[in-house]
Amino acid sequence: MAEIITLKQGEAKLLTLTVTDDSGAAVNLSGCTLFLGVKRPKGEDYAFSKDHSAFNLGQAGQGIVTVFLGDADTDQTPGPYVGELKVTFPGAAPNTVEKSGDLALTIERAVTA
Repeated sequence: MAEIITLKQGEAKLLTLTVTDDSGAAVNLSGCTLFLGVKRPKGEDYAFSKDHSAFNLGQAGQGIVTVFLGDADTDQTPGPYVGELKVTFPGAAPNTVEKSGDLALTIERAVTA
């Protein structure tokens, strides 16, 4: 995922994510469990995260999911961040857990009047 997602500090935003395989085809996410964690590069702790219940799965069959980032989520120190989308596929134990390509995010400083 080469695109850098730019977020404004303290601004709520609906984030749309499309998961594709190596050939660029959409991955069917129906029945999968999702987790998004966002942290500073080389950081160990998440600045914020979203569990499965936060995702809108209306287009999961086409590999598209959305998640709402509230103003408290994006109210972070400006700079680069890395997002990790973890997908757990249903099936017999052990479930298959895959991590999508990391997401490049930037939080820009809020402009105040």
